[in-house]
Amino acid sequence: MLNIILLIIISWPVRSGTFHISLFNEHTIQAIVVSVDKGSYRLTAGGQCAGNYAENDILYISMHGDSLLIRNQTGRIGIFADASFDENEQFSVFSIRPADPPTDRSFYYGSLDVGVEFGRLRMINRVDEHNYLAGVVEAEAGNGWSPVFYKVQAIISRTYLYANINRHSDEGFHLCDDVHCQVYKGRLTGNEAIYEAVSLTAGKVIVTGDNTLITAAYHSNCGGQTVNSEDAWLVHRPYLRSVSDPFCLHGRNAAWQTGIDAGEWSEYLAGMGFVPDQVRPDMQKFAFRQDKRRAFYTVGNVTIPLRTLRSDWGLRSAWFDIQVENPSGRLLITGRGYGHGVGLCQEGAMQMAASGYNFIDILQFYYTGVKIKRIEELF
Repeated sequence: MLNIILLIIISWPVRSGTFHISLFNEHTIQAIVVSVDKGSYRLTAGGQCAGNYAENDILYISMHGDSLLIRNQTGRIGIFADASFDENEQFSVFSIRPADPPTDRSFYYGSLDVGVEFGRLRMINRVDEHNYLAGVVEAEAGNGWSPVFYKVQAIISRTYLYANINRHSDEGFHLCDDVHCQVYKGRLTGNEAIYEAVSLTAGKVIVTGDNTLITAAYHSNCGGQTVNSEDAWLVHRPYLRSVSDPFCLHGRNAAWQTGIDAGEWSEYLAGMGFVPDQVRPDMQKFAFRQDKRRAFYTVGNVTIPLRTLRSDWGLRSAWFDIQVENPSGRLLITGRGYGHGVGLCQEGAMQMAASGYNFIDILQFYYTGVKIKRIEELF
């Protein structure tokens, strides 16, 4: 697998350490405004140089059939099959503001390739590993946390990058910018602790005993106990074992509640093959309790994976209790945690970092039997 990864990186016409990230990957963008916010860029359109652009210069790029219509502040440049916006100097910054449909402006380091594909603009950010990971850590973890926690998140994000670098290879890029891969909203907004954490953990990834990159799963809060991978995804991973986690119990997402009408619940269960007459008039048969995490909810003749209930009802986690709230049969769902529960619990890791644990302690607490190595050691 690593040989394949290395081959892909080398075979693409980019400098070493540069990755191709598809921007606005889940959106159907028809037109954008591209601005130079720092440094300078060279526009190449249809294989020819179409000018150099400095700070505050603007380009308008929109679809024209299967091609691009490109304009600048003085008028139309032309219609082209594709275009590239390449930085002339290191640490140049450009921004993209989608205009059709309109959405918020985002800022990026590196360069930009634009084309038309599947009835939308295809935008690829060519960005170095360091700036990409800093943006991912900020998007996935937010601001205001300790340097140790940011080291943990940086190592997880780097591990994910290399373990999944082949994910979109048939589409011409490494990863997308949405939850399908890792959330990436562009350049770091200025949090030096995140930038430093990425630097201080440079090259570090998480591997199994046989030096295989792990599936670096994580979630917001496990509610006090993480989940075996097979209970959430039907795939057994020896390093993704359930662990008791006292560190997240007072986190923001440690507990939640919601209510569900018992009639709606009964109709849902009937769609799963449940015979409603088996519970009426005794609504207490809907009751369910998990002192420790379980994988299934059973009532009457039906057994349903808890991960299915979580998905179908939009619940924050699959660790919840059900009780009949009143004689009318309304159900009270009381839950713990937020997310799938597999791997590292972010709020638990934040508390471990604040309590003095180092990044290796934290990673080895949540990922069973793993080692931390440099990516160069695996080739």
